[in-house]
Amino acid sequence: MAVTGNTVRERMPQQTYGSFEEWGRQERDRRLRAATERAPVAGGAAGGRLRVEAELAANAAPSAVQECRTVAVDWLQQVLGRRLPRKAWRHRPFSARTDHVAIRTVRLRDRVRDHWAVQVTRTPGPDREVVTEVVIGRSGVEAPSVGVTVHDRSVVPLESVDDYPAEMLASMAEVVPLVQGGRRLAHAPIVVDSDVAMNTFLRMLVDPVREVPFAVISVPPDDDDREARQLLWTSLARSLTGLALTWVLPSGMTFRLSDTVGKPLSVFLGAWRFYRPGFRPGANRSDHPLILGNRLGDERAVAETSRVFLRMAVEERMRAGSGEEGTPDYAAVATESASVTSGPARLVSFLRSSILDIAAPRSQVSYPGSKSQTDSPKPAVVREPPPASPGARAGMPGAREATAGETPALRRKLRAARETARVRTSRYEQARKRAERAERERDDALRRAEQLAGLVRAMGGNPDAAIPFPTAWDEFAAWCDEHLAGRLALTGSARHELNGAGFADVGVAARCLRWLAGEYRDGRLRGGNPGLHGRIDDGETGVYNVPCGGDAFECSWDGGTHTVDWHIKRGANTRDPRRCLRIYYFWDEQTRQVVVASMPAHRKSSLS
Repeated sequence: MAVTGNTVRERMPQQTYGSFEEWGRQERDRRLRAATERAPVAGGAAGGRLRVEAELAANAAPSAVQECRTVAVDWLQQVLGRRLPRKAWRHRPFSARTDHVAIRTVRLRDRVRDHWAVQVTRTPGPDREVVTEVVIGRSGVEAPSVGVTVHDRSVVPLESVDDYPAEMLASMAEVVPLVQGGRRLAHAPIVVDSDVAMNTFLRMLVDPVREVPFAVISVPPDDDDREARQLLWTSLARSLTGLALTWVLPSGMTFRLSDTVGKPLSVFLGAWRFYRPGFRPGANRSDHPLILGNRLGDERAVAETSRVFLRMAVEERMRAGSGEEGTPDYAAVATESASVTSGPARLVSFLRSSILDIAAPRSQVSYPGSKSQTDSPKPAVVREPPPASPGARAGMPGAREATAGETPALRRKLRAARETARVRTSRYEQARKRAERAERERDDALRRAEQLAGLVRAMGGNPDAAIPFPTAWDEFAAWCDEHLAGRLALTGSARHELNGAGFADVGVAARCLRWLAGEYRDGRLRGGNPGLHGRIDDGETGVYNVPCGGDAFECSWDGGTHTVDWHIKRGANTRDPRRCLRIYYFWDEQTRQVVVASMPAHRKSSLS
């Protein structure tokens, strides 16, 4: 027995642990890695081709395609790290590059197609190349669609989950209704807060034909910081947009899940679980990894778990394949666009063919020096005859008769063109007058509001004191438009950044904007106020109005370029998006208002 014991000890790996907890942590990490390392997909799990598609819903507005492209351009600007040319925002072909990023876009547009395609090539290191393509457009009577493709072309393919533009898709789904697989594209967590919702979740979970993975989050019974947890749920859901659905189960609903699938396959007490497609009661629980709640105690652990879930979702999508591809890829759009004649050349070709059609009967008339079409087997090139002199026209009565017989079709076309031009000119003038009238009414209303506000201030009151503050970021832009119009404006980039903003206190951000639209703007109109530099006297400690310094940047607004070199800041010693507030703005002298270029997060710069 002693010999057997020694033999066993000799075969055991010589590894020591500082404590039982350390051994348990390493063992859980090993099991998690084993659970997430599935069989490789075709082409390699890391180096394969990831493709995600979504269609615009039937009830989408006519401008939905343009809005999606604008979101994509905003994402491109963030990837590039600098301002894009103006034609990029007009969705025209352009190219731009830095040391490690190259962007190319093409546009294919004709009577039945309108595709805008972009290709982003990143070279993060030697022998590393990851290509991300986005195609937005339509073909014929089909619904407009958005196609995203990520392809790792590295010598040794690695994980390229960071190149999947989930945030871009989530931003699109916020502004336009997108559909994937017949269902709305989800960009937010689904909270199962009723029996009907729970029955639907259970039915979809065990559905054998389900193709979308589920990321299920359980709410612990002692949920004392629900607002912070909601930020984590939203972050996970946005990172899985287009790849998986994120469900949130309150503690009461986890018991029903355990009763249905069994406790070993359930999720509860703040744990997270990734249910792959094909799940059924009695399945191997290692195929559906579980992350216990005590392992999600800090931001680093949550970020690592979110990355593991994203990698598994990418692998499942690549394993399932893209199926029928409704949206062409960048190469197809670029090839087709190169073969199509440019716009001016198409117009010249059309006019030339129209002239040839009209002049075809005249080719039957012989002119001095011309050859008959029967003299040569080659088709004759028809040219307009030189204008004849009055005497020649008087001596050729047959030519006038021929001209009179040849021009009715041309006259009809000219009459139709003149009528169309007249109708469009009339509509344009009517629209211009309506716009001018609306602008005058708006200016009059703003002027009256300014006068009333000045009267209230003269009497010792505050006209903004009764303004209710928003409580959520999704209503923040509308609140600015309603209560701060004419005094403060948000750029398009700032509006996009409000979607899914991480700063926890929406009221503080609203008070800062009210201060900019009120006291700061009044000081500007009076010629400047040195007291506006430093701490803001708005009842909120720790909020300062200071120059940007190294974080200054250029911003395009209202057809011009402005330097954003001032910002309101709170949380100088942290970059936690929940506690760090930055509002970058500039003063527009022409419109006499404050323009917010970016908020509420800290911008990335060379110093940060």
